[in-house]
Amino acid sequence: MHDSRFRAALAGAVSLLALHACGNANSTSDASLGSQTQPVQIQVPPAGQLPTDVTPLAYRLELKTDPDADSFSGNVAIDVALTAPHARIWLHSVDQTVLSAKAVLDDGTHIPATFTGNQAPGGVSRLDFDSPIPAGTATLEISYTAPYNMGLAGLYKAVQSDTDYLATQMEAIDARRMVPSFDEPRFKTPWSVTVTAPEGMQVISNGEEISAEPAEDGWTRHVFAETRPIQSYLVALAVGPYEMRPTPAIPANALREVPVPLRGFAARGKRDQLSEALDITDEMLLWQEDYFDYPYPYGKLDLIAAPEFAYGAMENAGAIIYREAALLMNEQTSLSRRRGILTTHAHELGHQWFGNLVTPKWWNDIWLNEAFATWISYKTMDGVDPDGEWGLSPILAGLSAMGADSLQSARQIRNPIKTNGDILDAFDSITYRKGGSVLNMFETYLGEEAFREGIRLHMRRFEDGVADADDFMQSLADGSGQPDIVEAFTSYINQPGIPSLDVAVSCPAPDAGLITVTQKRYAPLGSDIDTSAQTWSVPFAARLKGPVGDRTIRQILTAPVTEIPLDGDCPDWVMPNAGGTGYWRFDTNAENLTALISNFDSLSDAEQIMFADALISGFRAGRISTDDLMAGLAATSSGHPRAVSEGFGIIGTLDRMLEPSEQAGLRAWVQRTYGPLAEYLESRPATALSQQEMLLRDRLYGLLLEYGERPAERRALLARARQYVGLEGSPDATALAPEDLSTAMIIGIEDGGADFYEAAKAYVTTATNQNERSTILRVLASRGSKDVVSDLFSAVLNGPNSTDEVFTVVYGAMANPAAQDTAWDLITTNFETVVERMPEIRQPKLAGLTGYFCSVRKAAEAEDFFEQNAQLIPGYERSLAQGTEKATLCSALRAQKALDVNNFFQQ
Repeated sequence: MHDSRFRAALAGAVSLLALHACGNANSTSDASLGSQTQPVQIQVPPAGQLPTDVTPLAYRLELKTDPDADSFSGNVAIDVALTAPHARIWLHSVDQTVLSAKAVLDDGTHIPATFTGNQAPGGVSRLDFDSPIPAGTATLEISYTAPYNMGLAGLYKAVQSDTDYLATQMEAIDARRMVPSFDEPRFKTPWSVTVTAPEGMQVISNGEEISAEPAEDGWTRHVFAETRPIQSYLVALAVGPYEMRPTPAIPANALREVPVPLRGFAARGKRDQLSEALDITDEMLLWQEDYFDYPYPYGKLDLIAAPEFAYGAMENAGAIIYREAALLMNEQTSLSRRRGILTTHAHELGHQWFGNLVTPKWWNDIWLNEAFATWISYKTMDGVDPDGEWGLSPILAGLSAMGADSLQSARQIRNPIKTNGDILDAFDSITYRKGGSVLNMFETYLGEEAFREGIRLHMRRFEDGVADADDFMQSLADGSGQPDIVEAFTSYINQPGIPSLDVAVSCPAPDAGLITVTQKRYAPLGSDIDTSAQTWSVPFAARLKGPVGDRTIRQILTAPVTEIPLDGDCPDWVMPNAGGTGYWRFDTNAENLTALISNFDSLSDAEQIMFADALISGFRAGRISTDDLMAGLAATSSGHPRAVSEGFGIIGTLDRMLEPSEQAGLRAWVQRTYGPLAEYLESRPATALSQQEMLLRDRLYGLLLEYGERPAERRALLARARQYVGLEGSPDATALAPEDLSTAMIIGIEDGGADFYEAAKAYVTTATNQNERSTILRVLASRGSKDVVSDLFSAVLNGPNSTDEVFTVVYGAMANPAAQDTAWDLITTNFETVVERMPEIRQPKLAGLTGYFCSVRKAAEAEDFFEQNAQLIPGYERSLAQGTEKATLCSALRAQKALDVNNFFQQ
């Protein structure tokens, strides 16, 4: 799953259970207490991983489903291997009514079983047999019924335009909602799926459909080919009146003798919006086959746009499911959104090898799946779209993770799994973006070819199997021939935080320079982080410009302080992150900072981006003054488009430090600094601009209308926004370019009055484009008045809006300074309803709303509220800790920097 992207679902009944409790310790001991033939009958429900003495070998699943019904029925046969006789077997089942259960031995003997569900949180359940099952192999047969989930987990129902559809989301632990199973990633087995559904319905699963024949009146029985070994969280099913868009098969190549059948599915009326994603799939998949030197593993490939989905997408083997906004494209899709869709698609395709073909043994290594897929998505896009400057994307992804990684409560990449809540926590920016950035850093360190050889070796070693991070690092070491990679890699994945390098440049003599690097952990103002308590093995690279030329020095830093002599060279300047691929932050002495600002245009694109981050992170840490920050930001305005936008990302924070009467100076500075660049970009034809220049042009347009001085343009955009929502006649979607939609809605809700709000709200009720609906709702919530927020809350909590849209409004309103208190009152007053209307995987994250306060007092009051309602949001602890910490840091930054910022803009 990706970050525009794609987090995991937990069972609704999951609570805070210790995954290494006594159940695991006893998993095989009972059989050894007596004779060798004493049957295993573990009394304590296993917490966490199931016992190791029962292993599933294959599943044969038959389901009867009707999207118009409220429930479905199933029969599953699970072939198992037992290391000892068993009187009891533990497995997973959530919200299922078991009608019958038995074991069938190899000789045909049937042994009835009694099913008892929910013996431990997460659906841990047991089968007790009338007589013990002998060691060896047997088949468990279970007949059951279950409701369709309405929270986007397991086999769930989604409704669009009064039409019902079914789709699945199994990761992390929700396959157990659709089928009683051994629902853990280490259990990889073939799956044979048969689905009986109303005739005329599309039915899609992992395997290729091998027959579809009439069953009883009005029903069709669909039989799918057996899969390669896959884990339960990859099992996929979609049923309903989906429209199919066929497309030519992906042609055979040197690695694969047969073509790959390719199809797309979407809700009624939307299949044509699949065209762009389908058209580029062959290029992406062929590129990835070449990279892995391994043929696509799963026979056919289906892309399914679900009417509602909790994440960006899910990499189910051979049947990838996406939210509509992460797959469908049309004339309303902006360049930025289109790039996000394509990287999500490349991410999910990359998972077919890394995550599906080779799978983590346990959830503590799920980071490797997601980090790798994030990284390979950018590599893939760079391969198929070389003009897109995708090589900058892993660097930008790493920067986007640093906000979370700056917290004292940040988790490490390879995080221990102690509770089921920890599984959900693992699907975050640390896993996806920091992990991907770290992989990018070590690819740079090892070299592209050496890194790829390690990846290819890993695929060959563990195909159709499971592996952990130690296995991966060993494959990299062996494939690249550089065993020292293991220690450095380990230092990054087994501890939280960002290395902060204080790089002091001095010249004791005219021909003898010295770089002194002090490493510590980065900490913003107000943090309780002990900055000196950690060190990393940092693959340091610095770029030097001086009398002997332009060169790069590299060295692994392990000590708290490292001196690097520069014999024969006293550099004019030192860039402390050569090439920009290092996952660290830096600050430097005043003389070198001044030299870098003066020579900013000499830095590479990626170095300019990292320099912009150094300015902002130094300001947030109290090491850079407002004067130096603003001088540096002014310098970045002549740089690469992404360096420019990284720089002005701090403008909103500065604006919120000022009272309305004090903001004129900031607006004048923004207009003076960025106005000429915006005018230049706007004057050029689109065909003369790169993708990054077009993206910057659009971002500058929004920046200047919101924080600059463009009153005429603001009035003109308001007029177009009114036309868009129907205040000047019928709604006209052509009145706004898709890249202007968010800014237009901001201007509309701020300047257009109550009429604009009512028209925009009415427009949403008729719109069918998920991204368009979400954008409008987010802006109304985050920029509307107290009355607007109150009315919008009532509309989405009590109306037909999707659970994702409820999430959008709740979080948007909490980010609204003008209506935050109103939003908080509405959330607390209606908390049970808010929880019920959220996607299940987002319910524990509600505790993170504390982070929207910039007040220690208010955050503490919110913390008390969530603690008192903990039973409604199990697994909330880390979200609450991080939210509370964010509020503390916001308050500290404002307290220590607001006066300095105000003084600067009053000059």
